[in-house]
Amino acid sequence: MINMEPKKIVDLPQELITEILLRLPVKILLRFRCVSKSWNSLISDDSHFATSHFQLSANKIFIIRDDTLVALSVDFDSSLNDYVSLSLNIWNPQSYIDDEIDTRIGGSCRGFLFIHNEVGLYLLNPSTRVHKQIPVSPMTIASYSQDSSIYRIIYGFGYDSSTDDYSVVLGFYNCNTNLLDFEIFSLRSNNWKQIVVGSHFPYILTAYHESEVGLFFNASIHWLIYNYETNREVIIAFHLKEMRMSEIALPDDFHMYSSVSGYDLFVFGGLIGVWIEDIYEIKIRVMKEYAVYSSWTETVSFSARPNPTFSSVCFTNCGDLVGSSGGGLAKFNDKGELLEERSYPDCFFERSQMTVYTESLLSLPDSSDQS
Repeated sequence: MINMEPKKIVDLPQELITEILLRLPVKILLRFRCVSKSWNSLISDDSHFATSHFQLSANKIFIIRDDTLVALSVDFDSSLNDYVSLSLNIWNPQSYIDDEIDTRIGGSCRGFLFIHNEVGLYLLNPSTRVHKQIPVSPMTIASYSQDSSIYRIIYGFGYDSSTDDYSVVLGFYNCNTNLLDFEIFSLRSNNWKQIVVGSHFPYILTAYHESEVGLFFNASIHWLIYNYETNREVIIAFHLKEMRMSEIALPDDFHMYSSVSGYDLFVFGGLIGVWIEDIYEIKIRVMKEYAVYSSWTETVSFSARPNPTFSSVCFTNCGDLVGSSGGGLAKFNDKGELLEERSYPDCFFERSQMTVYTESLLSLPDSSDQS
């Protein structure tokens, strides 16, 4: 005779339930909010839970075309086939005029993306769809003038843990003074302020590296840029708490490449690093001790570029290299062997941008809750 009695549900300790939930993807956690009031409160309102979950979350690649309201999120650690489409309904579609809008990624920090176009400036959490529009900065408005002598050249987005505040940083080149003027938007104060980072700023972008997007790491936003006085590429770092700029030297052999096709900053194994591509090889350097020149170390070197159209993006937790390749993404091991390749719909890579972000339940601070 079959026992038809319902199975007894095991009453697990709350600590164990929390530990299990901390290891689940955001998409599943959002569904679990309806299980009980306590689960809903834990997932939706508990900032300590959100912070702990963020520290354990997976990294994803966010891909957006500059002329579409749709983006892709790819779980590159799992598989390049593991992706979802995201509808970006964060701005008014009536203001979006086909190919005339140039949507750009301005930075990534703690699960949030800074996205901007002619319609506006936005902060977006792709995992929860939480978003916020921020006002256009005064210098941005001034740069739209036909006779303006300033134009925006670099962007950044970061977080100051001492004040629990996010900041958007814009850098404008002033043709009259040959200096870089900075504007910073604080989410807590909900306003822009202009700052002076020094009377001497001998830096410009180059043809080899035209990316204006800064990398947030170690409480600072970093850019690769050219110092025209020393004739060398360098890293400049803007510290959000101290509001100061510093320069970090790159390894000597970085300047020895005669046929460089691309390079950029990235974070690898909790360290800031730089990848360099030329027609012969891809080299990866990381800085073992932050801002210490002698600590630059070579970690990976491919004897030849794995694909003529390949451009590095990030590393997996296993140390495999992921990058754009033709109309999609490709993954190679440290021997340069192809592990996986995937193309994506809607010709995403014709006019696309991409960045790495971390899945997050974190919310943006309320400007009315200033400490």
